[in-house]
Amino acid sequence: MNDNKSPSMDRLKREVHRALDTIDTQLARLEILTAAMAAFSRPIPDYEAGFQHQRHLTASATVLRGAR
Repeated sequence: MNDNKSPSMDRLKREVHRALDTIDTQLARLEILTAAMAAFSRPIPDYEAGFQHQRHLTASATVLRGAR
């Protein structure tokens, strides 16, 4: 009676695999939501008026304004 080829055993294996796939999908979603909650739980950094990475853009804009 311990026949691995029985239809009921195959069905049980499929159901177990389907359940494990569902759990894996749910855990992936939970991991994404947990990462998002961790990122959004930090306070917003203070605003820095002098943005240092665009000095060259500001200089070009000043040159263009003077050319009018």
